Parts: sequence; structure tokens; C-alpha cells
Amino acid sequence: MRVLIADDHPLFLDAARTHLERIFPVCEVAEARSLPDAIHCLRESGPFHLILLDLSMPGMDPSGGVAEAVGVAGAAPVVIFSGMASPDDVWSCVAAGAKGFLPKTLDAAMFAAALNIIMLGGTYVPAEFAASRTAPVAVPANARDLSAREIDVLRMLVTGASNKEIARELNIQEVTVKLHATRIFNKLGVKNRSQAAVMALECGLVSRQG
Repeated sequence: MRVLIADDHPLFLDAARTHLERIFPVCEVAEARSLPDAIHCLRESGPFHLILLDLSMPGMDPSGGVAEAVGVAGAAPVVIFSGMASPDDVWSCVAAGAKGFLPKTLDAAMFAAALNIIMLGGTYVPAEFAASRTAPVAVPANARDLSAREIDVLRMLVTGASNKEIARELNIQEVTVKLHATRIFNKLGVKNRSQAAVMALECGLVSRQG
């Protein structure tokens, strides 16, 4: 797992590196301090599996800068993070090809959940920004039928836990985890783990603290 983090604040770089190494145990992290440095690293030291870019670092902007990074990132998802951003900035980043927007105020659990959603092929935008662009996400009618055990499994799906990890944590068999996951997908009207995780977060079925 190779990750590029670009930010001009050393303290945040150190914190992000620590979080990434916890989320992805086998992780090689490269760092850049500006958009030009990040583009150079992508071209000369790639490929990477994940790219995290600060919205306010030198050379960066919500549209052109993001589009430039996406253009040289290959198949790797580009994720934007920022201490402050307007809804227009967030959606400009998404329109330019970013696969997610992570506020720097996210706690460790939500940071991990968001990255796992993105690495599973989804797009993550916090609910407060999503609400500014679209109507509130409707909770599926069958979601009220989720059992307590299914909620437990869904909570762990949001964190990106594997079936084996869920089975070990909940002290159940892997085949039972698969059965719970299938029932969760059916009740939420989704097809896979990534969609279930996004639905859970957007509809508030799982708390932000997991």
C-alpha cells in the first residue's frame, strides 16, 4: 500500500501518517509540501494506491489543482482534506474528480471509515456538505427491521473490517457474518459493503463514533 500525502503543515503530516499506518498496517507513505511537489512525486515515484491532498497548500485550488492531480494519479483515488472549506469548494473538488473530502476535524474512527469507503470504490462527503447539494437521504423502510446483531455487523462494515475480523470481534462464525451481511444489503437496498457503509453513514444508522 503506497500513499502520498501533500500538506504544508508538518504537524498534520505526522498525524496523518500515524493514522494511515494504523489503518493500513503495511503502508509506505510519501510526503509533499505543495501541489507542484505532489505532481512531481506522482510522475516520478508512482504508482500510488491513495493520494491525500490539502486544499489550502501552495499551488492548490478546488478545480484546476484537483483536476491536475487526478490527471496524473492513474487509478488511485484522490482525496481532499481541509481545515476550512465551503460547500462550493467541496463540490468543485468532487466535480474535478476527487473521490472524497475529509475535514481535518474528523476523529480517527471516521477518518478510517471514510478512507475504507473510498478504497472500496465509493465517494465520501460529510453529511453536512451533502445536505447542501442534495435532498436528505431517505432511510430505507426496511432499515427499521435491522436486528441488534445486524447493526453490530454494519458498524464494523463501516470501519472496513473483514468478515474474519468481524467474526472474531463478535465471537461468531464467518458464515454467520456473511448471512448477516446479505440480510443487511437486502434491507438497505444495496449491493455491496461499500454501498452499505455509505448508506449507514448518510442515514445515521451508525453513529459517527462507530
